[in-house]
Amino acid sequence: MKVLFYQRPNSFWEHKCSELEEHYTDIRFVFDADELTRECVDADVLVGGIIPLPVLKRAERLKLVIVPFVGVDHLPLKFLEERGIRVANSHGNSESVAERALGMILALYGKIIPLHEDLKKGIWHGFWVGRGIDDSWESIHGKSCSIIGAGEIGKSLARMMKAFDCTVTGFKKKKTVEIPSSYDAMVYDFSEAVAASEIVVNILPFTPETENIFSPEILQHMNGKVFVNVGRGKTVHEKALYESLTAGILKGAALDAWFVYPENGKTTGSPSNYPFWELDNVVLSPHMAGFTRTAAAENIKQAYENLESFLRTGDPVNEVNIQAGY
Repeated sequence: MKVLFYQRPNSFWEHKCSELEEHYTDIRFVFDADELTRECVDADVLVGGIIPLPVLKRAERLKLVIVPFVGVDHLPLKFLEERGIRVANSHGNSESVAERALGMILALYGKIIPLHEDLKKGIWHGFWVGRGIDDSWESIHGKSCSIIGAGEIGKSLARMMKAFDCTVTGFKKKKTVEIPSSYDAMVYDFSEAVAASEIVVNILPFTPETENIFSPEILQHMNGKVFVNVGRGKTVHEKALYESLTAGILKGAALDAWFVYPENGKTTGSPSNYPFWELDNVVLSPHMAGFTRTAAAENIKQAYENLESFLRTGDPVNEVNIQAGY
């Protein structure tokens, strides 16, 4: 069996692969990216994030693609399904994404960014300068929160929100026997979940089913709510989101997932076709909620667990439902 890495392996991978070689004498690991085109032809497993379609087409013996992070919407899933190639992913960033979502919620309600910027200019707010309570910030204690996409990230965020005595409602597509820990309720109707709370956190993956699920109709009825997106930009109608903020329908938004991304090699570029950055009721983040050292290490660990389990049992630990897209 050949396992081909379409990424630069670190010391963890090198150490673990050496251990696997001792247990599986018929396994061969290929780490040289320069040999990818030639070596992929008879590869059984590909480990990597963004693998070009020509490489996948050449890999005639390919059985499994192991992605060292959660999202798989960048992969040609229809092609993989037609070829019978399985996909496994990692959920090691759940704590980091949840922490980022919570941090942005606190920043938005706490007016941390505008107050910080004003004080840099010597501008004070609040009772120290004789202003009333309206010139202050707002606590999230006791507020209601709906988590749209109650998976691993949702579990982590629900636990964090309960520390503020928030009422937490989850949304899932498939019914569960029991309500997961830290949730007060679990609902299976999208509109009902959005309507249930003041804070609405989107953690949905991008699939044909979730594209623009936060539609103009949904956003127009989110009066007084705060919208948080740590899922995917394409799950939200871009223009309608902007208009709901400028019209005062949404109370505010905290956005980590976007609509426009820089081209390869560039470090600049507007994240949207609409100027969200001009709005005072928006917190911006450059799609890095799951990009921490802790998350990266845990993702690699889970990717290895997928590989080890596949070699041992024929099945990875976290297999993606290719038809569903997650």
